Amino acid sequence: MSQSPVDDFSENAIASYKQGWRALSRLLHEDRTFSGGERHCAFLNTAGGQADFADVSALTGFGFPDDGRGLATVDWDFDGDLDLWITNRTAPRVRFLRNSSSRSQRFIAFKIEGNGTTSNRDAVGARLELTLEGSEKATRIRTLRCGEGFLSQSSNWIHFGLGENTTISNLLIRWPAGGTEEITGLQANRFYFVRQGSGEARPVSPPGNRKALEPGKQMPHAPSAITRTIAPPGLLVPRLEVFGNDGKSRSYEPSMKSPMLINIWSGICETCVTELADWSSHAEKLSKAGLEVVTFNTDHLDGGTSPADARSTLKASGSPFPNLAISEESLKALDFLQRSLLDRRTPLPVPSTFLASASGELIAFYRGPVSIAQVLRDLPLGDPAIPPAARRDASVPFQGIWVSDPVPARPNRVASLMADHDEVSLGASYLKHCAKRLESEALDSDSKRNLGDIYYVAGLLNGLEKTQRHVAIKQLTRARDLIPDDVRIRLELGRQYFLSGNLREAEKEMTAAAQINPDDLALLMDLGLMRFRLGDFQKSHKVYSQVARATPRNGMVLYHLANNEVRLGRIPEAIRNYRNALGRVPNLSQAANNLAWILASHPDGNLRSPEEALAITTRLCRQTENKSPLYLDTHSIALAGAGKFEEAIAAASTAIALIPADNTPAIEGIRKRLALYATKMPYREAAWAK
Repeated sequence: MSQSPVDDFSENAIASYKQGWRALSRLLHEDRTFSGGERHCAFLNTAGGQADFADVSALTGFGFPDDGRGLATVDWDFDGDLDLWITNRTAPRVRFLRNSSSRSQRFIAFKIEGNGTTSNRDAVGARLELTLEGSEKATRIRTLRCGEGFLSQSSNWIHFGLGENTTISNLLIRWPAGGTEEITGLQANRFYFVRQGSGEARPVSPPGNRKALEPGKQMPHAPSAITRTIAPPGLLVPRLEVFGNDGKSRSYEPSMKSPMLINIWSGICETCVTELADWSSHAEKLSKAGLEVVTFNTDHLDGGTSPADARSTLKASGSPFPNLAISEESLKALDFLQRSLLDRRTPLPVPSTFLASASGELIAFYRGPVSIAQVLRDLPLGDPAIPPAARRDASVPFQGIWVSDPVPARPNRVASLMADHDEVSLGASYLKHCAKRLESEALDSDSKRNLGDIYYVAGLLNGLEKTQRHVAIKQLTRARDLIPDDVRIRLELGRQYFLSGNLREAEKEMTAAAQINPDDLALLMDLGLMRFRLGDFQKSHKVYSQVARATPRNGMVLYHLANNEVRLGRIPEAIRNYRNALGRVPNLSQAANNLAWILASHPDGNLRSPEEALAITTRLCRQTENKSPLYLDTHSIALAGAGKFEEAIAAASTAIALIPADNTPAIEGIRKRLALYATKMPYREAAWAK
């Protein structure tokens, strides 16, 4: 993960931050973890000379294959030893581990309370030092903390294991706000309560209302390949590409007149063939329900059997349903569709079945075989009149209380999942298909925003390909028209115009975005840069000045402001801001070079400082090992300004040798300066003569 950008508005910083979150998202969606899914571990401190640790995970029973998140310790049954609560991201969400070790070991436990004035009432931060006598004379230390790990809190009873010691010398309590308190007369195997300032530890009986937890057995989980998932409203089945009997590919478009049952099957899958035979026996029932059944065979993929073999298998089973050979891209699209429902990396199996409404909206997904009875029970859920809450209730095996409203499905989720797995064109194609469907419907305000979001993400994806930028601009323009107040859309449209070379339209969209959100400093910086490149230096200066006032310590902003001031002829201000920028970001080499150029070449002697310029360029050339023609050129100007013409000629000649031969303007510029150095004349920037 990358750090969150605070003052750095650079494109690289923001891109790095977003890339880190995308990587994390992909990790979780692929059902992986930070740790790689290894088992829990427990290590025993052997107290050897090197303080070696022994792995006792298996012996202690800690070695669960869980994705653990939090660990809390507590003497749950008050038997003198610590038990454990463990939380997991995976099932079971919570584990309780009861300590059933030998009772021969001794303990002592304390509950402490601050006075509520000099120390907090819970005494968080208190340090307890217990001194033992006997064969193992030692001091054991515990601190009362308010957190132990991720979303976990251990008991506020402070527990000391005593081993075989029976004699306790004293307890020293260092209270959070200062001050100490020493207590003597303590006995092993007791629970004590200490109030700050009392000077004593009062024996207490352990609470008797703690719920008893009996040992349980973890039954082995028998994984099932059969699942039923009800889709939320608004998720469309992708456009499918199939192969006919002639082997040519074509687009498969549903009739849009009746609901569809789309089945993915293979001839080598016995379960698939059995399922289709069962469906065939209920073909009349399916027909009466108005359900269109289409089977898509996968045997031709990866060098499998031919479509003819699949048709033969269907004929033998008596299937009356049409069969088509699905393309690999379409199979991928359906795979990502079901992944978006489960939010886990679970590859599409055979058989798999998608139940869709007449409008092409996904109703349910069945992983593994499904009975016709189940399909017919789910079919009414595709009725547009059915409220989203009813769909959600039908997706669970039991009733309960929902803590939030139903969340509508977003095609963008599917497309983003495709893009995250480097299937950008597939994601763009899916969104194009969804947008086409939605454009044919009447649009209310919510529908407009949903469709605008689809066009926005489609534009993002198409904009990643240079050849598709015109498509991206068209889609983003439509998104802007649907949601004119969305800054994201305006910015991305401006970015695509910029990449296409249309700077005026880019500036127009970014100006509109800044009017919607005038406090977005990163947006204002982009707008300033756009106006700078258009030559609108007065307007860009106004924007840069606004951002500089808001972030006076941001060196990059001061650098851009200084560049703008150079173009406006405000050289003293530019010098000041270049210096301020370098004070904030010392390694900002371009700012240093620009400053050195002014100090070495300005016609005004009051602004010129060849010595300072020479110090700057010497450092820049040293850092780049004299391999930067840009810095060598500026260095030659500073050398000539300081009267070191021979060195200036050498630096300029080296710069020319490093410049590509086809960069004629740069070479000619340095040659003109070389001619001056040869006559013992320094270079002066004529553009600043006024």
